[in-house]
Amino acid sequence: MALKLLNRVQSFGARFLVKGFFVFFALLWLMIEGGSAQETVLFSGEAKLRAHADGGSYLILQAAPHRMAQEIPHPLQLEVDGVRVEGRYEFATIKDGVLSCGGTLLSASGTRFIFRDQYRASRPEIFELSREVFVADAQPGDVSFNSAFQISLGQEADFEKHEYFVPAVWYRTNFAPRIAGELASDRNDRVFLFREDRLPLPVVAARHLESGTTVALVHTGADPSTFAGDKGLDRVVDERLQFGSIGVCRRGDVSLMFLFPGSEGEKNRTSFASPRGWALRSHPVHSGFIHRYKLSLQSSQTSSYPAAVEQAWRHAFDVYGPKVRPVNLPAAFNGLLETLDHYAVGKNEGYDAPGFPFSVLLPDGQVRAYNYQMGFIGRQIPNAFFLIHEGLEQGRKEWSEKGEAIVDFWARESLLPDGFPRTWYDPSREVGKRGHWRATDNRHGGIALRVAATGMEGLLAAWNKMREHQQERPGWLAACRSFGDWLVANQNEDGSYHLAYEQGLTAGKHRPTEKSKATTSNSIRYLIELAQATNDGRYLQAAIRAGEYCFEQVHLNYFYAGSVIDNPVTLDRESGQEALSAFLALHDATKEKRWLSAAVQAAVYTATWMVAYEVPAVADGPKGFPEGRSVVGQTLIATGHSSADLGLAF
Repeated sequence: MALKLLNRVQSFGARFLVKGFFVFFALLWLMIEGGSAQETVLFSGEAKLRAHADGGSYLILQAAPHRMAQEIPHPLQLEVDGVRVEGRYEFATIKDGVLSCGGTLLSASGTRFIFRDQYRASRPEIFELSREVFVADAQPGDVSFNSAFQISLGQEADFEKHEYFVPAVWYRTNFAPRIAGELASDRNDRVFLFREDRLPLPVVAARHLESGTTVALVHTGADPSTFAGDKGLDRVVDERLQFGSIGVCRRGDVSLMFLFPGSEGEKNRTSFASPRGWALRSHPVHSGFIHRYKLSLQSSQTSSYPAAVEQAWRHAFDVYGPKVRPVNLPAAFNGLLETLDHYAVGKNEGYDAPGFPFSVLLPDGQVRAYNYQMGFIGRQIPNAFFLIHEGLEQGRKEWSEKGEAIVDFWARESLLPDGFPRTWYDPSREVGKRGHWRATDNRHGGIALRVAATGMEGLLAAWNKMREHQQERPGWLAACRSFGDWLVANQNEDGSYHLAYEQGLTAGKHRPTEKSKATTSNSIRYLIELAQATNDGRYLQAAIRAGEYCFEQVHLNYFYAGSVIDNPVTLDRESGQEALSAFLALHDATKEKRWLSAAVQAAVYTATWMVAYEVPAVADGPKGFPEGRSVVGQTLIATGHSSADLGLAF
């Protein structure tokens, strides 16, 4: 068989065994010619995709010579009304750099599903698959179907010996927590599939712990559109479903998997379909129906899990190439300042303390609740700082005065005698009555250091800005030092801090209400800025000790968790941002390069949470999201749900 440039034919015979782990996408094709096993090979750089024939063609993807290969033993896969059907290709040919393969699967009722696949080398070590599945001779007994594509990590692959990556869902060996009504995963599950329209990018990767063999699968050209009827656990059958699901399957062996349309769930079943626990989505079975999708297959060796994440994510990001949209940032910023000015209240409005509302209803802008949280979501003091900053810079005295009044209140009233802050205040509108301080600001009980540090950092920034304009506020700095002293006195022996502490005292101490130390990074930048403001080395030393803990426990373990304090202690984007700020501050203070490397890793992790491709709003769903607006740039918040925000605006 003459195959131009990219084709190689050689006899394998009975010698060829496909066992163990196979490095990334080694697409094994089997072609029978004259009774001997043959292979058809497509190259992309050093990587090759082999179609091996031996009673039907299958695929092997191999990253480079002498490296392990990944097998695709059953490139043709269907679920027809929940019944699994699979097979191998019936032909494989190469022409002009395109490996064309195809075959037909029959349902139990006799419907024919015709597969036409084309593989191309898109970039070095990367192959792209274009697939069409055509329905012919549809039988009355068949109602719904899905097609699937899987890349095996090896016939004897150990699930526990791989590290996984699905953006905003799965990092290393961590799983999303079980949250009622939302996506959940458990180590004992056999299929881990996630709808791509809940992901920032449709990519999954796996890295073998010992060899560094890394395989990634990307759904390219995705158009994850849907409609209002796409909800609930009942099977939905509709040709308008254009999203896939992507993840890991450990049914028989361990493999990366793409399913189209995208069902998802987490029950131990031998089939995708199960009576409970799965949100099943399928296309209809009728003659002439075609569904299409494209996948990118990448096989490589990576030196570490962070390197594998960065490689897989950057490839997916480059595939979609999200636009940089022109935005008038000064206008947006001034609009936000006008908003703060508009909603700020004080004694003139009948409140015993000045502040901003905790939340406002949209689209009418009515205030939902006036209560004051120092930092985190409430951001009373940081927002007051912005009014002070721009009031002084732009000559808007009314802005700076409102900001000063808010900062004065917190500096004067919030700290307990030992320097531990109270962080959430409910103002009073009753004449002669004071508001009250809440005993807790998070789901873990007590006071979270994330709230305290964010708020006190705003207080320190406000002091510094006033000082720049020759306006001394010694009480503000004294409050900042008081909290800094508490951080120095209450640091654990290993340099860490607990997530939250009781507001009250037990035996003279604020006992931790949450044992997790994952959020130690939350206080580091504040300590370093306080050291710079006061020239007090104790604060810098406390920051470095906390940084050492975070380097070992957060950076080296790739474990960014807990900073979204109204969640369980779980992986979240904000922990990446907090680590980024902490490590950058440590680098600025010490000039040690390891802190910069840690900051870069945290930045890449954080970026993987950003929606980087278009996920259209439901066309016939509730109105509210402006037509023509993009979701690109929004970020998911934490594993276990699909809540999103604009957190990367910081």
